[in-house]
Amino acid sequence: MSTVLDVDSHEMAPLELWGEVFGDEIASRIHEVGFDILTRTRANPLSVPDLTGDTTPINQETVWQLKGASAPSAIDLRRRPAVLDEMGIARQLVFPTFGLFALILVNDPNAHVWFGFDAEKFNGREIGQLAVAAHNDWAAEITRSTSDRVRPVGIVMTDSSVDSMIEQARTAIERGIRALMIPANVPPAGASPAHPQLDPFWRLAAEADVPVTIHLGTDNGFITSSAWSKGVEVFHPSDKSSIELPIEPYRATNIHYCAENMISTMVLGGVFERHPTLRFGAIELAAGWAGPLADRLDVWAATMFRSRLKDTLSMRPSEYLARNVRVTPFYFEPLARYFEQHPNVWSMFCYATDYPHVEGGKDSRTVLAEALSSAPATAREQFFTTNGELLIPD
Repeated sequence: MSTVLDVDSHEMAPLELWGEVFGDEIASRIHEVGFDILTRTRANPLSVPDLTGDTTPINQETVWQLKGASAPSAIDLRRRPAVLDEMGIARQLVFPTFGLFALILVNDPNAHVWFGFDAEKFNGREIGQLAVAAHNDWAAEITRSTSDRVRPVGIVMTDSSVDSMIEQARTAIERGIRALMIPANVPPAGASPAHPQLDPFWRLAAEADVPVTIHLGTDNGFITSSAWSKGVEVFHPSDKSSIELPIEPYRATNIHYCAENMISTMVLGGVFERHPTLRFGAIELAAGWAGPLADRLDVWAATMFRSRLKDTLSMRPSEYLARNVRVTPFYFEPLARYFEQHPNVWSMFCYATDYPHVEGGKDSRTVLAEALSSAPATAREQFFTTNGELLIPD
């Protein structure tokens, strides 16, 4: 069996099948609102009226070239082990598509603008909370009924209290879920991730060997003003935009801001010192920022704040990043250059297909292997297998 690990894939049931997959109650509430975005996104489209089921044959062409809801096992995760066999992948995390839509409703104050619904008539936040619960029910059922090679990620909402976060996480873990996801754009429970009040949450995840992740699509609203790009023609989202990412240069090149923000607070605030076995992933938020972040934190910790941090950190910040944090590059990023420039944190970089989303590119395994062709074989093995074990332990 292959040892390649894939730390980012998705379910992608279309709007028309949400009732069948996630339950009639939440589907009817969503249909009642009539979210404009659900029928107008061209990239990773959420509405596919002619698709009636998950019947596409599983072969090299369909698993590496076909994108969207018609790709095999985009809808029926019971078919995913056969897809993994065809792709030569041992284990895979499965992030939400439906659930990302739900989280944006809960956490993005501008969701009504982006999603196209009347905020005075419909409570988007309440509907989002119901949809998150429906996703978690689905994730637990797939975890129970499908191979352990396929690991749906449970969502933990952070808009309430730490006690609520702990209860959500504990419930997910008790249901067998082996990875968690929190929003990237808001302070968890209204506090710094490094605040001592969050320690019970981090401790629970660490002791259960369950990684905590953030993911593209939950970064919306981190930059509170939209004026930075509004009215500039070159920053207008293209027709390839999706609910995860409005494709345009400004947004694409700053999607990592929320990840850097959260991870910096966790490292410098001693979270990984206090919880050395905590597993953390920043998924589909690019990877070129990881090495420079390690350098920057090391410089500040060793100079200006050496005295202040001496009782908080026993290692260099880059060592915590290398030990506890994983990131995923897009298929077009120059991986060999990242390895050459930052070998000390190469353990952060992991392979991800983003299957079946278009952002994952086609033949990503071949493309990224070629990108690393000049690197040592050990670096390629780390990228495709060893590094990912932190987020997908055996």
